[in-house]
Amino acid sequence: MERLLIAGNTANGFVNFFSDFISGSRTTFLKGGSGVGKSTFIREFGSKAESLGYSIVKVPCSSDMNSLDAIKVQGLNLVMLDATNPHVFEPELYGVTGEIFDIGRYLKPDKLAPKTGILNELLDTKRQAYKCMYNELKCVNLQYQNIDNIYYAYYDEDKFNSLAKEIFNSLDLTCADNKIKGFADYIAGDGYHNIALEYAGDRQIVNICGRCNLAKYSILEYIASRLDKKKVRYESYYTTLYPDKLYAIGLKNMFLVCADKGDGYDTDICFNMNKIQSDVPLLLEHRHCVNYNLKRAGDYYLRSRVAHAQIEKAYLQAMDFKQFEVDKEIYLDNLFSKY
Repeated sequence: MERLLIAGNTANGFVNFFSDFISGSRTTFLKGGSGVGKSTFIREFGSKAESLGYSIVKVPCSSDMNSLDAIKVQGLNLVMLDATNPHVFEPELYGVTGEIFDIGRYLKPDKLAPKTGILNELLDTKRQAYKCMYNELKCVNLQYQNIDNIYYAYYDEDKFNSLAKEIFNSLDLTCADNKIKGFADYIAGDGYHNIALEYAGDRQIVNICGRCNLAKYSILEYIASRLDKKKVRYESYYTTLYPDKLYAIGLKNMFLVCADKGDGYDTDICFNMNKIQSDVPLLLEHRHCVNYNLKRAGDYYLRSRVAHAQIEKAYLQAMDFKQFEVDKEIYLDNLFSKY
């Protein structure tokens, strides 16, 4: 797995699974403002691990896919994490489960002080942009709920239960290698992106198809509950548009994922589709609203990134990178020398 989305800007605001990601690992918690080099440090941590023959899992930033929030070194259970807002973390046991590396100590306060006013304005602009983005994503969620409600007026529970049991009985229940929680999609300036199939790898893909999202999510929730009862380990992936609903499940040899159409199990059979035909114009209106709100969410995302870039520029100019470069090289050498 090349990358794993652990955090997401969702219809419920910012949501993350970092607690699960770092559990059982020795973690370096990075502190420091925007533009001080946290992502670069994390990237160098990963490169050092790879040069020593270890594989890594990269965690992109939920607000910038080209930036990194964390890397985990497989086999060593070492993690380096950007532990600043909005995902603030500290070691549970200093020196045992991890330590803090404060990049803020390389800042020159005298260079930042004159920019305090403009930095506060930029932070407010960024906060308000995020609030607007979350509101747009909430609107997307509500539109999908309306679509689901229309379908569920013609729902056949017996057909749903039969389909759910059929799918579960067809599964290879070999446990996944790891119990993973992450997101299958993200919102960016150029729109909505779904990367669920990146997680599938060479596993058999089982598509849960249909036009009603809630039916597909409910199938996966049924399967997850059965897996839990049988104590089968699996990977859980969620969608930013319905952050409390499962979007995909990974087993050792199979990957179940929601799909609008294609080969697979069709949840449309759980509904009287003939009666739904009269509601098609209304359904199309709701889907038009979904696309509109997703575009608006992307626009507000871009607004936040413009403000963020200006904040980074101010911090960049106030950093003592010469000493930072020396100290982080020493830190990485000492860290990996223990293994």
